[in-house]
Amino acid sequence: MPNHNIAVIGAGPIGSIMAAYLARNKENVYLIDIKKELISAVEENGITVTGVGDNFTARVKGTGYSTASLSQFEVDLIFVSVKSNFTDSLLKEIKPLFKPGQKIVLLQNGIDNEDRAAEQFSQEDILRFVINYAGVIEKPGVMKMSFFNPPNYIGVISPKNESSAKEIADFVTEAGLETHFSPDIKKHEWKKTILNASLMPVCATTDTTMKEAMDGEETRFLCEQILQECIQVAKKVGYKFGEDFFEKGVSYLSNAGDHKPSTSMDLESGNPIEYVFQPIIDYGKKTGTPTPFLESLTKVMRTLEKKKLRA
Repeated sequence: MPNHNIAVIGAGPIGSIMAAYLARNKENVYLIDIKKELISAVEENGITVTGVGDNFTARVKGTGYSTASLSQFEVDLIFVSVKSNFTDSLLKEIKPLFKPGQKIVLLQNGIDNEDRAAEQFSQEDILRFVINYAGVIEKPGVMKMSFFNPPNYIGVISPKNESSAKEIADFVTEAGLETHFSPDIKKHEWKKTILNASLMPVCATTDTTMKEAMDGEETRFLCEQILQECIQVAKKVGYKFGEDFFEKGVSYLSNAGDHKPSTSMDLESGNPIEYVFQPIIDYGKKTGTPTPFLESLTKVMRTLEKKKLRA
């Protein structure tokens, strides 16, 4: 299989881990981020990956400090790994630099991101990746993979992209991050977002780790109530995960790590929070499916976020 030319936009844990695995497998990878301390560290020492996956250091082919760098690189694929609340503004920056034949692959949490992206480009330009690993920045250029529950999934909006999606799944798997093509990528988006929604707002509003949230009687109750709400919304939208999904979901959440999810860390550090579960609330309202627990804790999160920003 020939080498691929890939720009990864976003040098946080998800983008950097993907870039490192691909670069180690001899792909031509260009890493771009506006945070100079992240890119400077990569330029000096490469990307080091630690944690539950492979432990190694890899060097990318090139780096950039803004999307303008895309004009310097001859790339076929643009992997977007920024928080979903920055997607629209980022895509507006990319559009003037976008070349015919290039593909944008969204490596993000959330629901319907690919549809919003296709409004700025076209369905044939966009592919959607559902990541099933997570990590934290130990220091610039050093990423700790906290978990990987393979496989990742990739899917398309336009059937014309199926062969491209399958090829991407193959070379990402070959690089060490098992990935499968899915003809129904939205079902995986919903499943992951439901699980995120069941823990993230509880952890953020109660200042608990994921393990603490599931070990505590009161917080576990909140997680289970949100999980039930999200399952009902998904059913109304048309996504069913089996009669035992609630039990499987509780079991999955119970095995979550003894660390805080990204929403909690963003809240503590004063960074903008990525409300990946807001679409479930919105779909609940559209379908007449109440989500009182999720909506209430989301409002508490937004209040805490505003308070933090004021401080």
